[in-house]
Amino acid sequence: MKTFLGCMLALVSMEMSTSLATSSLCRGWSVSPLQHTADQSGAFVANEPVAVKWNALNSQIEYIQDIGLFSARSKEFLHTQYRSYPGINAAEGRLAFTLSVPLCLQREGEYYLSVYGSTPGNDDDCSLETLPFKLLPDPNADYSICDL
Repeated sequence: MKTFLGCMLALVSMEMSTSLATSSLCRGWSVSPLQHTADQSGAFVANEPVAVKWNALNSQIEYIQDIGLFSARSKEFLHTQYRSYPGINAAEGRLAFTLSVPLCLQREGEYYLSVYGSTPGNDDDCSLETLPFKLLPDPNADYSICDL
């Protein structure tokens, strides 16, 4: 019984030290709010060219591998905006892409992006969220298919 408890204690402490090491590797980076790439301001629209900027100079983040769209209201993952392996070099500090929001998800109202970074030897072990942003649903779309 002592051997079993000793093994369990060792596993728990290994997990905690791994978690602490990962969190210290993630310190020192930041993500800016989502930006329009054209001269626009205010709410965003689906299929609009946008950009996310980050600063990873004071961190151990090597790559940005994923960017996901989430509902600001429910915190639910909605749609992948970017995914690549090993990812974009974090030193670049910026990624431009087309904001992809499926029709039936355009009525959430407020969204945020979660940006996932990778440290040496790890994948997607660090993440930060942009500030919430508003998205205007397509005024000409037929949303009746969303109610099926």
